[in-house]
Amino acid sequence: MGRLKALLILALAALILGWGISAPTGLTGKDEYLLGLRIPLEMMEKDAWWIPVIDGEPRLKKPPLLYWAGRASYETFGPSLTSGRGVTVVCALLLLFCTAWLGRRFGNSPGTAFMAAAVLLGTAGIASESRRLMLDVPVAAFSVAAFCCYLSWIDQRRWLPLLGTAGFLGAALLTKGPIALVACGSGLLALWLTRPETRWLILRRWLPHLLILILAFVLPVFWYYDVATHHAAQLAAAARDELEARQGGHLSADALIGLLTIALPWSLAALHALWKRRREPDMRFLGLWLLISLLPFLFITTFSRYLIASLVPLAVATAIALERGAPPAWTRRLGSLIPFLLCVALAGLLWRWQLGNWAWLAIGMIYFTITWWKRQPTVGHLLLSACLLWAVAWGSAFPALGVNAVPEDALTLAHERKVILFAGPQPALLPALEHRPLRQTSRLSAELLPTGTLISVRAEEAGEMQRQLDELKLKAVQRLEYASLTSAGSGARFAREGTTADDWRAAWEQRSPAPLLSRVRFYEVTP
Repeated sequence: MGRLKALLILALAALILGWGISAPTGLTGKDEYLLGLRIPLEMMEKDAWWIPVIDGEPRLKKPPLLYWAGRASYETFGPSLTSGRGVTVVCALLLLFCTAWLGRRFGNSPGTAFMAAAVLLGTAGIASESRRLMLDVPVAAFSVAAFCCYLSWIDQRRWLPLLGTAGFLGAALLTKGPIALVACGSGLLALWLTRPETRWLILRRWLPHLLILILAFVLPVFWYYDVATHHAAQLAAAARDELEARQGGHLSADALIGLLTIALPWSLAALHALWKRRREPDMRFLGLWLLISLLPFLFITTFSRYLIASLVPLAVATAIALERGAPPAWTRRLGSLIPFLLCVALAGLLWRWQLGNWAWLAIGMIYFTITWWKRQPTVGHLLLSACLLWAVAWGSAFPALGVNAVPEDALTLAHERKVILFAGPQPALLPALEHRPLRQTSRLSAELLPTGTLISVRAEEAGEMQRQLDELKLKAVQRLEYASLTSAGSGARFAREGTTADDWRAAWEQRSPAPLLSRVRFYEVTP
């Protein structure tokens, strides 16, 4: 019965995480539609496996495992948003399983295991990042799985957990390199600092530890060696770009703010639990794990999604505290304010613009708010209401806005024709909908533009496109124009570039998103 219950809970989690991932208007971001979804498509087109490619060039800024998995999923289930994003959903399920395992180990009860996974499932970070084919959830899942296997090896001293540690750590390194060392290493370092017996174990059993490192690093090192041998210049340029983008050396609170944001609505409840029970050995370990996982990101330019792995000790600590009942009212009420306001804004736009699905979000929001503001809510309702709120918001309500919607006549025009996505790019998800990588560039050339080629461009960038065409002495005729809300980097930014407060006011007064829409045009290169 226990296993059947666990499978049912896993199926429910998969349903919550997968809700809405097939929608072309669902949550996305530039790293997903420009890279995550396109790279496996181009790998299929060029029959490339070992080294990912995009726009005809090796993609070397990140390791290849996510793109290998993306292509494998496309090959198995056919290219689609569901098969691509399903890779991240599976990784999110692995992360939930590991969190439940840790909850069981440190909380000493099946109930703590369930609550730890449910807390994690109800955080803003998991709810949003598990719906996109990007690197952050997979690297967190593999890193935490490696740490769990290592803890299992400490308990059992068997070879299988040891091999699991090496395998998952290697997978994490092949997903996002140094982030894997932070995500997994922070747990190991916290264990070493809080459990003296672990230090002696490492010294006495140095051979298994050496074996873990050799097995974990052998494939990543070989991949980078092969890349450095055949693509030295591109690898050096990619490394320079990554270092410049991180801008290390300055202290910033962005990572702390990011962690509090992605942990909503559980942020304050978790921090209160860690502080109040800081003298307990397990809570001291979890707090130190959380702190160490956060520290490196205080000194580099970072995004909150890099901290997904830090949610695991936070969720386990929260679950241990929940065994004694609901967290204090002030932590619940303050933690619920931002999710409540965000959902009010989303439901309000859907209602005002008459787009539908706002009622479901309103119901979820009411249930969530009543539960989190009650004087003595049940823990089960706290867990369920948070999970459902994010699931309805991202899985049903947000797609109803129509962000990145592509009309049928645009799909018909682009079908089986050569298309260049200029700058932006828009339509952002056209490659995924066409099941072809398509070429994206901000610099046109005569070689890219034989007669009959289509160029898609936002109206804001059409002037630059025309200037480059004039330099090349090429002509292009507009074949189609449509209006849509479009992603501007992150999924939550969807208004036209240059939108003002007056535009938002007009959209509200007109009961229409028209003042916020971008114009997307298709041009055809002519003789």
